[in-house]
Amino acid sequence: MKKYILPLLLSALAIACTQYGPRVSSGNIEVYYKEGISKVQAERTAQLFREALTASNPNDKATKSFQLSKPGDSILLKMVADKSKLGSIAEEAFYAMSVLVSDSVFGGAPVNLALTDNKFKGFRYFAFKKVTTPAPSWGDKYESGNVELFANDVDSKLAGELAAYLETYFNPSTTFSFQVSKNEQGDFVVKMVIDPSKINNITEADMAEASNGMSEKVFNGSPLQFQLTDESFTPLRTFAYPSDAAPAGNMK
Repeated sequence: MKKYILPLLLSALAIACTQYGPRVSSGNIEVYYKEGISKVQAERTAQLFREALTASNPNDKATKSFQLSKPGDSILLKMVADKSKLGSIAEEAFYAMSVLVSDSVFGGAPVNLALTDNKFKGFRYFAFKKVTTPAPSWGDKYESGNVELFANDVDSKLAGELAAYLETYFNPSTTFSFQVSKNEQGDFVVKMVIDPSKINNITEADMAEASNGMSEKVFNGSPLQFQLTDESFTPLRTFAYPSDAAPAGNMK
């Protein structure tokens, strides 16, 4: 959802009109809200989407517009969207968006989603449904600051130390996701989720420096594989450490 939905939003509303309700904003996310929705709930929604957009496309500075209302027992989230860019998006992504807002802002209450033009006139609707498909088994989860690490068949103490090291090394302002496991040769494999559009910005020297730090600070000098992956931990690039690449700079 974070990567593929938010860029589909159009720019800000064509007409600033009080009929849309009061407005709150967080960065380039604006949320209008009507009776039944509190200012705090609107602010939390704006913050939620700002964090999602920052994580997926930090260079997108165009204003994105939403509206929250409560016409009955459920919440209605309206999202200004571009019809021409919707064809490649699976419906489940929109349902996942409504569940995210439901869980993060409204304590699990139903949130229906409407895609609209830039006057909040709806053209497509998604009735709230709780996603019941179990999440992929990525391993036990460890957290340190904004780092989340999933560990498969790796000692819990070691996994905790790795999460703490990655948090110190990257010092991320948004959530960074990793996975650690072992391959058939018994070497550690550390995976890092990255925006595929930015993968060529990471040099071999960057990967060598990060791999060296993990090996020396966490794995007692053991060899490892460092992989850049998509959001499902499918590898996009693999770096084997040690190698002949000389560390220079870092990946922050």
